[in-house]
Parts: sequence; structure tokens; C-alpha cells
Amino acid sequence: MSDALARVAFAWPWAWLLLLLPLAGRFFMAKERSLKEFVRVPFLPALIESLQPDNQPARSGKMATGAFWVIWALLVCALARPEFLTTPQHIEKPMRNIMLILDVSGSMEKNDVAGGISRLQAVQASVKKFVAARKSDRIGLVIFANSAWPFAPVSEDKQALQTRIDQLSPGMAGQQTAIGDALGVTVKLFDQAGDNEASRLAILLTDGNDTASQLPPRLAAQLAASHHVQVHTIAFGDTKSSGDDKVDLPLLQEIARTTGGRSWTAENSGASLDAVWQEIDAITPVQVKSIGWSWRVPLFAWPLAAALLLLLAFTLARLFREKTA
Repeated sequence: MSDALARVAFAWPWAWLLLLLPLAGRFFMAKERSLKEFVRVPFLPALIESLQPDNQPARSGKMATGAFWVIWALLVCALARPEFLTTPQHIEKPMRNIMLILDVSGSMEKNDVAGGISRLQAVQASVKKFVAARKSDRIGLVIFANSAWPFAPVSEDKQALQTRIDQLSPGMAGQQTAIGDALGVTVKLFDQAGDNEASRLAILLTDGNDTASQLPPRLAAQLAASHHVQVHTIAFGDTKSSGDDKVDLPLLQEIARTTGGRSWTAENSGASLDAVWQEIDAITPVQVKSIGWSWRVPLFAWPLAAALLLLLAFTLARLFREKTA
């Protein structure tokens, strides 16, 4: 009961000053002037004796006075607008936004991963495990090949993201690789998300080097750093290949270093790729913010109704006494 009373507050507490208004009217308003004229009534003693008035003084009306003060106090209480604060409700708001930047160029179709699956199939399997493990983050997806495309907005809807990951296919955005453009699109999507309090993390996975970007990758890394976007990079594929198919390890390492991230190299196996994603998960602690709020339930109707009921009851009782007198 004490806890419930502690949750009662008044929106207009200054209204309680009106409780003294009747006293102010009683003591500070000008009193009626007493009459100084006297009338002589010679036959007054005989008149009093014939009328035989009741010697008991009239009742002072203590009940009416008490009823007035109770009703007035209830009306003032209603005017002060009592409110009940409900028990705070808490939710946890994600405070980390993650963008997955995945290479879907034609080279991701190569079936050189252990188990006879393509590179992209291995990436899809490991990325889905990572997404499932990050329950308290908002995650989006950017794909890139000849150019970069936002494929899933940053959100808490992990099921929709898993569906989008399943829809990836090699060469769906071209055959080349645009790493710099992918970073530029990622920075833009983070800015459009509007949550400036949340930290920003991008994870870039590619099996080649930059061959198609309009925005130079190193300049894109500087842009990401200036927008507080940390970038982890993953080199996946055959590091011994040559030409455009060779992973540009120095570039990926420089991107990670510029943005304060880390760089990994995964061998051509799903197990090694899973290990990289698990390590990223381990070094990326969950960031949430607990938000609580309470509703204010108005209570003024209760004292107002009580005042009206008392006034009605007092009026009816007075009418009943007058009729039975």
C-alpha cells in the first residue's frame, strides 16, 4: 500500500493553496456593520411569556461545516490533478549497428572450398550463423561486384536478413569488384539510419582486389573513419592466385588499420571461415541500452465523484429533515 501511495503525484500541486480560500473569505472580508438603532418594545416581556420560545440555542451547524470542508477538500484535490505512476517498463535498445559487406562477383562461383561447394555458399552458411548469434544488434547487408548495392537495411529483423542472404548468387551484380564503392554506400546507409548513439561496425568480405570502384578504396576508408565506422576485413579465397582474382591483402589490411578494425585471412574451407566469424563475434561485445518509461494514470475523477456524491447526500438529508420537522 505504501508503495502505491508513493507512486501518486499531483500535476498541479499549487492548487492545494485554494484549500485556505474559505478561511481567507471568512477572516479578511469586511464584516457587516452592526446596527446601532434600538427599538423600545414595552410589551416584549408579555410577548415572550406568551410565545414561550425554546430556551435551547439553535444548533451551530457543525455537521454542515464539516461536510463543507470535506467537499471543498475533495474538489481542491481533484483540481490538483492526482496521477498514478505505473511501474516502469523496460526494453533493451540495440546500441550497435553492423553492416555486412559481401562480395558477389563472378569469382565467388568457384567451387574450390572444401566439400565441393562454392565460395559464396560457404560465405552464406557462415554469415547466417553469425547473424543468428548477434541477437541484440541491428544488422544490414551491402553487396558489391561491378558496383555496390544496399541489399538489406540496418534493422533488428534477423529473419528477413537471413532470407536476403539466401537470395545471394555469384555474378548477380556483375563480374568485377568495387570495394571502395561498397564502403561509400555503407557509410551513407549508416548516416541514413539516424541512430547517432549506436556504434558502427562494418565487416567487409572479398575474394579479389578492387577493379571497378569509382571511389578509391583508401579514400573510402578515410571517409569511413571520419564517420566513426570501424571496418573489419576478411580475405577469402586462394591467396596464391594471380591477376584480378588475387586477394589484395595489403589493401584490406590498410582499410582495417585506417578505421580501427582488424583484418583476417580465411583459407578455402568453411571451418576456417566459421572460425573468423566466431572470432569477430567474440571480440564484438553486445551493446544495449535499457530504456524505461511509466504511464501517468489520471485520478482526478475519483475525488470529484466523491465530492459530488457527498454534496448530493447532504442535500437529500437536509431536505428530509425539513420535511419531517
